[in-house]
Amino acid sequence: MKYPGSVLSKPLLVGLAVVLLIFFIINVSYDIEKKRETEKRREKRKHRQKQNLDNLLFHPRPVEHGRKSIGDRDWHSGDVIPRFFRKNVKELKMNCDPLFKGSITAVSRAKHVKHPRREISPSKYEILTKKCVMFKYYRNYITGPLTTKENKFPLAYSIIMKDSVFQFESLLHAIYRPQNYYCIHIDVNNPTEVRHAVQNIAKCFQNVFTISVAPSVTRGTLSHLQAELGCLRNLLKHSKWNYFINLSENDFPLKINNDIVNILTSLKGANSIPGIPLDPQTEKAGKLPSGIKPFTGEGDVIMNRETAHFAVNHPRAHSVLAWAEKTTHPQRNFYATLNFNPLLKIKGSYKGSTDLPHLQKLEHIAKFVDAKNSSTHACHGSRSFQGYCTFGIGDLPYLINRKELFAYRFRWDSDRLVLQCMEQMIFQRSKEQFMYPKDYDLSFYKHLDIVKHQV
Repeated sequence: MKYPGSVLSKPLLVGLAVVLLIFFIINVSYDIEKKRETEKRREKRKHRQKQNLDNLLFHPRPVEHGRKSIGDRDWHSGDVIPRFFRKNVKELKMNCDPLFKGSITAVSRAKHVKHPRREISPSKYEILTKKCVMFKYYRNYITGPLTTKENKFPLAYSIIMKDSVFQFESLLHAIYRPQNYYCIHIDVNNPTEVRHAVQNIAKCFQNVFTISVAPSVTRGTLSHLQAELGCLRNLLKHSKWNYFINLSENDFPLKINNDIVNILTSLKGANSIPGIPLDPQTEKAGKLPSGIKPFTGEGDVIMNRETAHFAVNHPRAHSVLAWAEKTTHPQRNFYATLNFNPLLKIKGSYKGSTDLPHLQKLEHIAKFVDAKNSSTHACHGSRSFQGYCTFGIGDLPYLINRKELFAYRFRWDSDRLVLQCMEQMIFQRSKEQFMYPKDYDLSFYKHLDIVKHQV
């Protein structure tokens, strides 16, 4: 039968309707399946982000005889490279080698270079640290112990954070290892945005924590000492670390962690705390306990765990602290007095000659500080009103050959390229040491007077 005005028969229309229905069903099924696949991919992506990427290696394999084996994974082989050394970081592409070699042409050109790296603001850190795994990947943190020796020799650091979150985080990035411990003191008077940014950074790491003891820390003062002792109390709750090093946001390492561990191991437990005799007449702080002589120093310390425990918990240390609190520079006087009085029987303290000429020549390795009246180095940057050199590009060849572990003073707002090159140097040396390990020359450190004449 045909419909009026139509050439289509009824069976043909029914067949066409069936075909359209089948096509519709297939199309709907395809859409549903596509949505399911999209959802699966989204779930997989979320799962990957939740994974602990810190220990994710490329092509991990079991080891039998590996120099750098951590657990059951071989970190030192041709195609096994940790994620943090595989990532190509934009700011590390600048070639700083000519600057470290002292090239006059390179220094001249560097003054006109547009720096590819920009300062990360506190508000940006709050956004970045919402996903800690991605933050560590974005900033290229070394999140695995590179050698067994480093893993078995953890260190403890205190960092005084005052002004620049970005400079503090750059320092943390340079010295961070998962086996170490880091206590960050944030001034009570810091803006809320700064405090939150530092706290959020610390929350991304299990071995980094923050405290706030002093309203505003000033170098060498009582507030400085209170902040560091507060950190020491918290650090001593962790039972593994061997040495304590105090830092500020304006410090930066001159050695990689592997070299620091080798150097500190060669000290055999000795402390490196500068000091000279203090004339009691210059300080109207009363008398020290019987037999204890007063000393003063720079306040930059490398102390073993036993010394740190004594400084925080021993009654005689409390007596020295009560005296130091009344002096002009409590932080400098407290550490130096503990270190140069062998009658206190502090392991690692100094028992050699304490004559002024001898102590002035005594070599220490904690930190290089270029003060106006105590250094023969020509500062290529600028000097603060206290006389401290803020390092410039021309100081890089000098800094790279220093024997100290750290240097003070760097400022991002003074010369960005200096910190950028220092950070590049530390990262590249860490990578080179990992890929092509070589022994560090420890002869200078083994023969230090502080090693030969320790309690």
